[in-house]
Amino acid sequence: MKNQSRNKHSRQNQSEKGANRRTASVKNLDGNTGSLALTLSRTVSLKRYPVIAKVTFLRERPDLQTLLNAILHNPTDMPPRLKAYLKQEALWDPSGITEKGQRVIDTGLFEAKERGLYHIWYTNNDRLLGTRPVMMQRDTAIFEPSKASWKKGVDAARSEFRVDQLLQLNVLEESFADRNRSALKSITLPLSSLEPEVICSSEKSAEIELIWQLGISNSTVNLKGSLDMLCFQAQNGYHKSSPRPEVLELSINDFGDRINDVMMAVASEFNGQWQPEKQCLTAPLNQIDHDPAAVEKFQINRFSCSNLNTSMDVFRSIQATYIPVQPVDQNDAEDWHRFWLQEFYRKQYHSSETARKQQSEWLNNTALNDFELPLKEHHSLLSELKRETQPEAYWHIATMADLTPSSSSKLRMPISLVNGDTLDINMLLQKLTNEGPIYQVIYSDRYVHTPRHSRNLKSIADCLIHADGLLLTLDKPHGKIAKLPTNWSHETLRKESDNHGRYWILIGSKQTWCWECSSGLDFIRDIDSTFYVDGSPTFTPKEITELPQYLQHQISHVHSMRKNIAAEAL
Repeated sequence: MKNQSRNKHSRQNQSEKGANRRTASVKNLDGNTGSLALTLSRTVSLKRYPVIAKVTFLRERPDLQTLLNAILHNPTDMPPRLKAYLKQEALWDPSGITEKGQRVIDTGLFEAKERGLYHIWYTNNDRLLGTRPVMMQRDTAIFEPSKASWKKGVDAARSEFRVDQLLQLNVLEESFADRNRSALKSITLPLSSLEPEVICSSEKSAEIELIWQLGISNSTVNLKGSLDMLCFQAQNGYHKSSPRPEVLELSINDFGDRINDVMMAVASEFNGQWQPEKQCLTAPLNQIDHDPAAVEKFQINRFSCSNLNTSMDVFRSIQATYIPVQPVDQNDAEDWHRFWLQEFYRKQYHSSETARKQQSEWLNNTALNDFELPLKEHHSLLSELKRETQPEAYWHIATMADLTPSSSSKLRMPISLVNGDTLDINMLLQKLTNEGPIYQVIYSDRYVHTPRHSRNLKSIADCLIHADGLLLTLDKPHGKIAKLPTNWSHETLRKESDNHGRYWILIGSKQTWCWECSSGLDFIRDIDSTFYVDGSPTFTPKEITELPQYLQHQISHVHSMRKNIAAEAL
């Protein structure tokens, strides 16, 4: 008991700390819905290394693209020297355009290989980016680096500084401003390979800003900052280098596969879990601050916090919009349902038809597919609320119950049973049918799966021994449906917005009695062969035209079959 108490206190403290770190936990955005989107930011450490390496850039070569298209369509008109050049570059041979040449035609990019001394800014073993070049500059003044070598030969070639897959980086290189002078210019180039031969000790360090835009189907990491590059000048017969600040702006379209890692960290802020297969957060009602918008839409419209600890380092800030959310378990789902009902009825009075439609649509959300939540109406609703703590919702429901046509315009009135009373099932059925004879029973209830359901269904069937029965229910997720009584059959329901209710249809030769019950078959409790009322079920009379279409169809089918049997008998 002491350990349980200590663990509970620890969870509460964690929850409070998480709440204190949130700057705007949830916020309604005018009821809009959208896709999950996150913005994360932190700093990134960089180091600059002198590196002797072979590098391969993909450079735009529209001249080669034009040349290859020309030889593709008119090879006989191509001058021999140009054919020799294309063959030398493995872009063309007498049999036609090579695979390498076709890539140039398709993309306009050509592999430009070079070797030299480069000054390269790498991310410093970053937990998201790793060791990755982000900006580089070729040393045009000298070829031998001034720093002592740190890695060389095989150690350099196999190191984390090697690049063997395509990536984008900024390159500072000279371009001609006019015929007489050149100027340094920063451009973004695709780098397909970098093979280090000598890596010298780092000569500079810096920190830049990382902003990560992340969603279900997109991911862009933006790096921005100022880095010290070099300016090479001839002075007194010698080449000198001087520092030159250069703005780094680099976008990396990658790391979309890390969204689950990020969302697991976000989920911890709600004491919840991220479900990768569903791309959804499961969180208790009290951890989403009892937010009506989140419960209504199963979506946290806006969330932000600071210093979020993830497997990719601590992010200084995170902002998220449209986080999909659902209950943790069955008990929590019932809390969500109760809260939704309180909010729905608190705002205003709703007609019975509107209330049923809105509640059915909410219950049909895919976020609730794993839970069994019955539709609640009238008296079952009142039992969920306390008049003292939810007076507006309570009186709006009470008013709806008083004004519903089934209790004011029909001769039949609702029948309510009292919790704990002994229950005579046969007498209950007589009240439901006005003691009329019955030849067909239809019971519709999404959830008839347990042994108790089977026993109670048999007890009802035993009181209607001359009637056939039809059970309409969902397939049980794991296992079989309830065992059926003799003369009963079963049809499977699909989850639809009109089959949340529990309906008793009792068909006689002259009349059909239709009732909707506020409770499932669990209200019948057998103790030592005596039945008792468990809960406070209410039977509300319905006209056939008030029933869902699938039940009206079943009743019509039963009547048609009855007429056909009678006609054949004649």
